[in-house]
This record gives sequence, C-alpha cells and structure tokens, in this order.
Amino acid sequence: RGLGAARRVASAHRVARVSHRRHASLRAARAERVRRRGAAAAPCAEKYAVSTEDATAMFDARFPPGSVPVALRETACGRGLVALRPIDEGDLLLSIPWRHTVHVFEDGNDDPDDLRLALELLRVLDDGGDGPEDERVGIWRDYRPMLPSSTGAAAFWTKENVDELQHADAVDETHALRMRFEAGATRRADKKHSKKDILWALSLVHSRSFSVATPEGTARALVPFADLFNHKPESPAQARQTDALLQAALRENKDAAAHARSGEPWSVTFDGTSDSNFEAASASFEMRAIWRHEPGEEVFITYGHETSAELLASYGFFPAPNAGDFVRLYTDMQDVLDDDRYLSRDGLVAALAMEREAVMWNALAVEAPLAVRPGGVANAAHLLGCLRLMHAHGAMLGLLRDEDVPHIGHSTFVWQGDAPCGLWAESCGEDVLYEDRASSVAVAERPDVPRLEEDARDAVDRAALGQAAARCVEMLAEFPTTLEEDEATLLTVADGSFFLSFRTHEEDESHERESAEQYAVAVAYRATVKRLLAGFVEECLEMGVEPSEW
Repeated sequence: RGLGAARRVASAHRVARVSHRRHASLRAARAERVRRRGAAAAPCAEKYAVSTEDATAMFDARFPPGSVPVALRETACGRGLVALRPIDEGDLLLSIPWRHTVHVFEDGNDDPDDLRLALELLRVLDDGGDGPEDERVGIWRDYRPMLPSSTGAAAFWTKENVDELQHADAVDETHALRMRFEAGATRRADKKHSKKDILWALSLVHSRSFSVATPEGTARALVPFADLFNHKPESPAQARQTDALLQAALRENKDAAAHARSGEPWSVTFDGTSDSNFEAASASFEMRAIWRHEPGEEVFITYGHETSAELLASYGFFPAPNAGDFVRLYTDMQDVLDDDRYLSRDGLVAALAMEREAVMWNALAVEAPLAVRPGGVANAAHLLGCLRLMHAHGAMLGLLRDEDVPHIGHSTFVWQGDAPCGLWAESCGEDVLYEDRASSVAVAERPDVPRLEEDARDAVDRAALGQAAARCVEMLAEFPTTLEEDEATLLTVADGSFFLSFRTHEEDESHERESAEQYAVAVAYRATVKRLLAGFVEECLEMGVEPSEW
C-alpha cells in the first residue's frame, strides 16, 4: 500500500482529533443525527409511462384475481407485489411461459451477456424478433408501458454526480460500470438502435434480469411480471438462515424439484424427469416464495448480497437501513498485513510476520470483506478477528482458532474457550453456540501454553478495536464533506428548498431536475457510509477504546 511518511504524519493528526473531548461531543450529537436521518433523500424513483392504477389493471388482465396469490399495488418501495392470502416458504407465486421471456445463454460470446440481452430486447420490441410466429413480440410490446423509462441507476448518471458519491470504492466501481456501458452502447449503435436506446435497454437488463439454469445452459433472462418483485436486504448470517429454511421448504414440496436442484427461488420447469425431455415451448419460469407472508404484506425476493453502492449503481436505489451493506477498511488480507503502523515492537519480528502472513492467507473466509457493517462492533467481527491476529504473538497466537461464527455468517479468528468474541462478547450477545468446533482450525500449535489472563486477551482486542477505529477516522477525514454538512443538505432536500437552489448548465429543465435528484441521492448515499464509520468509532469510545496512534 506504500504507507509513506506523509501518510503516517497525516494519520497521526487525524487520529489525534478523536479524543476524550470528541467522545463527549459525539455522544451529545447522537440525538441530532437521529432527527436528521429522517431527512434522507429517497433514491431516484423509476419513471414509468403508466400510472400504478393502469399497471395494476394490466397485471390483473394477465393474472385474473384469484389465479395467483399476489397482486400489484403501491407499496413503501414504490410499486410491488402484495400477498392476497397467506403464503408459506416455497409456495408458487408466478409462472410465466419460458417462450415469453427474452433471454440469451451465457456461452462466451465476444459481447458480454448484458449487452447481448439488451440488444435482444430491442430486437424483439422494435424489429419484430424472429418474425410473425414469435410470441414474444406481442407480449413485450404490450408490456413495454410497464418498463421504466429511467431506472435511476448510478451507472447511468453524469460523471460529476457519480463523483459526488465520494466513497472511493463506490465511485470507482460505478465509473467502471458506466464506462463499460458507454463503450458497449457506442460500439453497437447503428441506424436501427441508437446509443441512447441501447443504454436504456442495458439499464433494464441490470435492474430486472435473472440468471437461471436450464437444460440448454445458464441463461440470463428478462421475464415479464416476475421483474416486479422488490428486494429485501439481508446480512450474511440472515442470508444463510434464509437459504437453509428455503431449501428445506423446496425439498418438502414435490412440485418444486427444479427449484431444489438449482437452490434458487426461481427456476425453469418442464414436464419430464430428465433434461432430455426439455422443450422450451412447453417450459415455464416459476417464482416461489422465499419467506412467509400474511395478506397485505409486500412479497419480496432477494437480489443477492449487494452493498448499497452496488444496488445504487445497477438498480437505482438503496434501502435504508441495508443489512447487507458494508464499508471496507482494507482491500484484502495483504492490505491488513501491510498496515503494520499500530503493531508493538514484538509484533514486528520478521519470523512472526511470516507466520502471520501464512495464517492470514489460509483463513477459511479469506474472501470475506474486511469491513464495518450495520450493527457496529458485533457485525465487524471478521475485520476485528483479523486485526486480533495482527496484534497477537507468542503464547497468545496459540489461543486463536479460525472458527465458524454464526452471527456473522462465516468463519473468523476467535479465542479458544467459553468467550470466543473476547472484548466484544457483550456486543455480540455471546449466547451464540459455536457448534462447529470440529471444523475449526488452530492458528498455531503451541504446546504447553499457559492459560492467558483475561486482561492479556483484552489488550489484544483493544489494539484490534483501536486500529479499526483509527482507520475509520482516517477515512472520514478523507471525505470532501463532513457527515454534518451532508445531513444539513438532506434537510434542504426534505423541505424542497434544495431543488429551488440547485443549478446546472442543462438547458432542459427536466434534465436539470434529474441531475438534482441524482446529486441528492449521492449525498444520501455518502451520508450512510459516514454514519457507519462514525458509529463504529463512537461505539469503540463507549467501550473505552480510543482510536490507536502509531
């Protein structure tokens, strides 16, 4: 990471700002932040050609009341599908003929799957597809008013508004996606389909398509009406529990065999017991329930383990709060190993550094994000476990194990014994049973290691917490605006005065309004990032741990 002298000096000054005096001011400002959070800007709403009332009529025409357990309604998420009767896990929600879907197979073409699917959608809508016999043409032309003219996805924003996200990971990933879309649309634009048309189709592909296994290969598909389900975010631990419950429900349902094989709530089904019986003309795309729902509740699916930045870039929204969100403090294990600024002299011994590196890169959850998450210290246990390994040496290294931690959904480095979470056990609510001891891995074999005193383990954990807090302080100081400034902006968004004062060089008034909406959502997004970082520091201070100084 090239941790030079300039960065070290800057880091020391930033960390020094978080003192006992700031501890008091952070605590005093909590009530004000809670009030301001209510002023968060709503994500860019999808823009439709028809009202929700007309869209509901179209849905009811395709699925007469009583034929399916859901109906299209206005919901807290905008438009969504609501339960009409009690729904259990694994129940069939919708079934769409596979021949009515627009899909391409992931078969290694020169163009990426998303671009090929976007072009196929335009071919069906504008060019008549495969001719008069192609049922998709009529289906999708009738369905077109249900498709948004704009998804609000950040990958289609102006470059300037993408930069306003401020969080480096979000800005870089969104710009990369934006540039890929621009390049593909520019390359494939012709007299039939303009660059603007292709970008619109790409926005639909990234916000509404499904990846689904078929006997003919894995397809990426646009499915009319099935694309109306909204997303429910989950933490890794919640997702693991949900997956177990769903798989059990699908195995018990004799009509959901294809779903049980695929492991997904959506699947392509067909008559027959083997793939050789597959006929696309008679197959169906089925969506089954992931969770139980009571009448009147919105029925959700999950789009995957997406951060707020990923959801905003591809789908045009991010939920607040988002249980699946996280903010990386380190890129990967090597990034952690390279940040040795906070280690004691004993921790810098070359032999120990080599042992630590070997252990770190062989972690069971080596790919898991080294990040702070909603839920604070408890849900940052993987980051803290790896930092714990950085600060442990000698006899302490022999008391660490790489073990499954249920409340974070995967393995990390924990202490042996009855309190594996150590100093943050109270935050974790250490009633959790660590049942998978047989699969745990000893970090280092240390025969005849004496039992450590509790304060010795606490010293290691305090060092881990202090280093994590210091990184949060560094990142907060690198943002061009403060959390307080962003929340003040969001208050003007809430009362409408922001849009009266926002000015761009756009001649088109509608474009200026759209740019203002993008900017407001960018501010709302970066405020969530800063709240995560500031909240983590505040929790550390409440635990009596100051950000470390190297």
